[in-house]
Amino acid sequence: MFDKFTLATGVFAVLLFAYAQQQGWNLFDNVANPAHGGSGSSRTYHK
Repeated sequence: MFDKFTLATGVFAVLLFAYAQQQGWNLFDNVANPAHGGSGSSRTYHK
């Protein structure tokens, strides 16, 4: 039971991370540079 919960949590975290990566870190960019307002800016994106 606990193993399934851990696995589901891990999969959800990976999917959430992949979704954020796909969005170009818009949320983090807006928090870091609210005045800039550049959506999808790849300046803070490092892979």
